Amino acid sequence: MRFRKACGTSIAATVAISALAGCSGTPVPATGPLEKTNIVVDAFPAIDSAGLFIAQQRGLFKAQGLNVTIKLAMNSQAAINGQMAGTFDITSADYVTYVDNVLRQKSQLRIVAESSFLQPNVLTMLVKGGSAVTSIGQLRNKVVSVNAPDDIGTLLIDSVLTEHGVPLNSVTFNNNVQFPSVGQALESGKVAAAFTPEPFVSATEMATGAQELTDLDQGATTGFPIQGVAVTQSWARSNPSTLAAFERAYSQGQEIADTNRPAVEKALESFLGMQPIAAALVSLPGFPIGVDSKRLQRLVDAMIKFHLLGQKFADFKISTIIGNG
Repeated sequence: MRFRKACGTSIAATVAISALAGCSGTPVPATGPLEKTNIVVDAFPAIDSAGLFIAQQRGLFKAQGLNVTIKLAMNSQAAINGQMAGTFDITSADYVTYVDNVLRQKSQLRIVAESSFLQPNVLTMLVKGGSAVTSIGQLRNKVVSVNAPDDIGTLLIDSVLTEHGVPLNSVTFNNNVQFPSVGQALESGKVAAAFTPEPFVSATEMATGAQELTDLDQGATTGFPIQGVAVTQSWARSNPSTLAAFERAYSQGQEIADTNRPAVEKALESFLGMQPIAAALVSLPGFPIGVDSKRLQRLVDAMIKFHLLGQKFADFKISTIIGNG
């Protein structure tokens, strides 16, 4: 079972040190009337999206003149596919998938806000109750599930395998197990372990008796950036005032998420259908404001280290795709 964590760094402290910490992408004042008032946001359905949910629930977007519709994505790539097709105005997805799309698929995306960074017990690997697999080393020649190929789950698992001396080529990934089906996949023996984020960690443990094999907030990926918010470059150019209004409301939602645990629980109950007891027990990530380019660069460096990106991208600076330009 997950345990409650104390709130992270206070928003006042975050704002005070942002200039020194390399933060950017701070919401800017609108320069004119909103270019469009009805926007669709496609977000991955995880606790990382709590700030977005709170901004919607508390009418913060409406206060900025925006009518926001929130859709829940099957996975990050599906969200970005819809965004590039013009179905969604804004997405909230994992950074690994954003970076992969920018560098390998040449998608013209810009990261305009952070959603979350890793904290203890938020992203884990689960095994079934009573599993013979009780250590990372026992994953050799086993199958581990992730939600989608070469996304944040793959990166975090590669990191923990490496730190425990397990050759990456000795573990097989099953890329087709959706998070609501993790418990069934473990029970059937289809996979030996499963990458699982909250709230699916708590839900799977409660429903099937699954157990945590390891917390992925460790070693090289401690405090790791997980999920952010992006728009296409063309959308940002066409809708600067709308984007600024969205960012103001979103930042307010992030501040509430970081400092008000009951507000997060209420949002998770409403948007993710969590039962109150599960929402009360779930572990939370950090909910930052703006974009810290130094934190996000760690992710790019890790993608290269674990071969999710080739060496030809070794000089890529994520700061080049941050902000509203």
